[in-house]
Amino acid sequence: MKTLKAFLFLSLTFFSGYSFAQSIEGRVTLSGLSHNTTLKEATAVDLFKSFKDGKYKINFSFKAKDVNKRNIVLFDMKTTIKLNGKTIAKSVREGWAWLPGDMYVPVEAFDLIPGLQKAGSVSLSRIPPDKMDTTLPKGKYEITLEMDPSSTAIKGKVKPLTFSFTVK
Repeated sequence: MKTLKAFLFLSLTFFSGYSFAQSIEGRVTLSGLSHNTTLKEATAVDLFKSFKDGKYKINFSFKAKDVNKRNIVLFDMKTTIKLNGKTIAKSVREGWAWLPGDMYVPVEAFDLIPGLQKAGSVSLSRIPPDKMDTTLPKGKYEITLEMDPSSTAIKGKVKPLTFSFTVK
């Protein structure tokens, strides 16, 4: 009898948790910048300004399948920057709250601009600050922006954004 009660208790616990588990599906996209393009912005500051002025926009859309669709979902914002195939910056910002739906994501949510700024300043580290030109190093950049649910209890995936550009 105790075995049956234990089995029923565990079964109910498992299935009730499973039936109320939240699942998501979504994607991150970019508007205003075509794939494999040459940037007119030669510095991270100019690129940041283009994002702030709305020339480029990061779009995020996700749906939550849940008993209560008004739940906030926490996401880890991941940024990977490659220059000529070599990873030059990688970071994670944990626990950003988002509501289901379609929205714009400010570029500050990711470490895109700081990562590019560091790429420009690493090659200039021996130059005095008053003589520093923070022009981005020439080459092909590949950027991946990901939004992964912070909780392992949330099932599903958000399709990441990968785009590339060239600085000449």
